[in-house]
Amino acid sequence: MTSAASAEPRDELLLCYCTMLTIGELRAACQSGRWPLRGKENTGKLCTACVGDLLYCLRRFGVDASL
Repeated sequence: MTSAASAEPRDELLLCYCTMLTIGELRAACQSGRWPLRGKENTGKLCTACVGDLLYCLRRFGVDASL
């Protein structure tokens, strides 16, 4: 049985209201090595909450978010 904490987020979940980025878009971009996505590369416009969520997901999907 998988715990709720370790379950993968659903692709249709909206991760960022600032750029209308979904978990699925982010996951696909990370898997294909195409992050940042065209039109969503300006993370300087993200609010504090979205930046934190984005960094968490990037790390979870295997992207070095320290650059």
